[in-house]
Amino acid sequence: MNKLILSLLTVFFWSSTIAQSVVTYAGKPHDDYETYYESSSNLDLLSSYFSSPEGICIDSSGNMYISEKNKIRLINNNKVHIRAGSLQKPSFAEGYKNGTGTQTTFRNPCGMVCDSDGNVYVADVDNHCIRKIAKYVNLGNGQVVSTFAGANPTVGLPGYGTSGSTDGKTTAARFNKPMGIAMDIDGYFYVTDYDNMTIRKISPTGDVSTLSGKALSEGFSDGKSTDARFGAPWGVAIYNDNHIVVSDPWNTNIRKINIYSGETSTLAGPTNGSDSRQVDGTLSDARFKSPKGIAVVNGIVYVADQNTIRAIDEANNKVSTFAGNIDNFEIIDGSGKSASFTELSGLITDNLGNLYATENSQLINSHVIRKITINNLAPVADFKSSKTSLLVNELTTLTDLSSGQEVTSRTWEINPQTYEISQGDLSSKTLDIKFTVAGFYSITLNITNEYGTDSKVVKDYIAVSTTGNVTKLTNSDALIVYPNPVYDELFVDFNEYFVGNKAVLSLHTIDGHFIQNIEVSKRVSVSHLPNGVYLVLLKSDNTHIVKRIIIHHK
Repeated sequence: MNKLILSLLTVFFWSSTIAQSVVTYAGKPHDDYETYYESSSNLDLLSSYFSSPEGICIDSSGNMYISEKNKIRLINNNKVHIRAGSLQKPSFAEGYKNGTGTQTTFRNPCGMVCDSDGNVYVADVDNHCIRKIAKYVNLGNGQVVSTFAGANPTVGLPGYGTSGSTDGKTTAARFNKPMGIAMDIDGYFYVTDYDNMTIRKISPTGDVSTLSGKALSEGFSDGKSTDARFGAPWGVAIYNDNHIVVSDPWNTNIRKINIYSGETSTLAGPTNGSDSRQVDGTLSDARFKSPKGIAVVNGIVYVADQNTIRAIDEANNKVSTFAGNIDNFEIIDGSGKSASFTELSGLITDNLGNLYATENSQLINSHVIRKITINNLAPVADFKSSKTSLLVNELTTLTDLSSGQEVTSRTWEINPQTYEISQGDLSSKTLDIKFTVAGFYSITLNITNEYGTDSKVVKDYIAVSTTGNVTKLTNSDALIVYPNPVYDELFVDFNEYFVGNKAVLSLHTIDGHFIQNIEVSKRVSVSHLPNGVYLVLLKSDNTHIVKRIIIHHK
């Protein structure tokens, strides 16, 4: 069975109060892609003009490729370089010519994907084909551009591609404005064939087949393979081992497709045609305006929806606005809804906790690359106490250290309930508390945010006594106590290597009162003690270990 690349994040340690941050990564904003274009390389990230940037991908070496109006740019070592396509202004640069570097031509390239060897595959929209750019070696070596699938160029210059809907091998296949492209771990490609209204699948050797939809049959129905209908499929990303996700801006929804059977369903948005709004809610209640670029990070589907980034969490039946403000069409860096975008197009993840999006509005200052840093969305409960070994009525502070999106509700549970709160309450992030009765206290923290619920429970987390020096180290292998529960006789031993030779063993009540000393490696009679919970204390110059025992006479 083919297995797909599931985009995974590394473990993050960001603040739980900041869900995401948006910055302008590359490009000088402008509103005229024909006038503001580059014909030179080695430019600083924020000093380079982009001309209607569309697709974006990152190879295994960290090189970023960006498709723009008839050119392919490369970001390497924080510099922007032209690697393929004519150096002329956009309207004069279009064509269909294979070759090396800037001797080649494209016609409105869009989606891109990199394979494990560093080769780049480009959906060359108006040439109706998939182009291949050889891997980057160094700036002095030109990258060879060839046709991977779809018709070869027509004879003469500037050359044109040939549209169609034919399945077949490499250049015998035909596409009709291929828009987005994704690739699985076995080298299979998935292409959104925009004007054919289908999803195509390409084998590593170039065999093209139709995975879902029927050529030139527009619609919005789900179903098996050729029974499914699309309006205008745009972006595509690997979702899990068995599915891809596709944005369908004409139907204003996100589709989910089995990569083996072609079975298609609506993941989020309307199932009965266009409903062009930006509305958060459940998967079925949510609405999209103009979904295009799509990326998957840690099971969450991110969608470039006109001027916002939306997040789809299928497991929790939730669609939310992750970044951007639906009322603003401008370039504003910031966090969450304080950030703003213009017109979004391409979207990718670097698998390091970041999304990158292209913007290309033709009406306002735009044509830039934005970087969105993702925080873990799902809640992960965690806490600490400023002190875990206390005297009765001694103050300690419990602090919520949970990660994920900002918490919407929080509840502390403390057992037994013999305590007093000095500051805060059981829903506070920090809680000053003292315990009025000696014993061991278990702490539970329950948290909820818009992406789910999580809990952390630590039994016997805090040890409270009347004498102090009761440290909760019940998992230490240095102190051996058995049986537990004990009926009549208790056996105690310890590892001198870890503890030291000057160790003293003693038996105490649960509130820390001394009962008697214990001789190591000898049985101790407890038949005279009433049933209950007691403490065995091991104390030396550098060690203090307590284990709790239960005496239960038959």
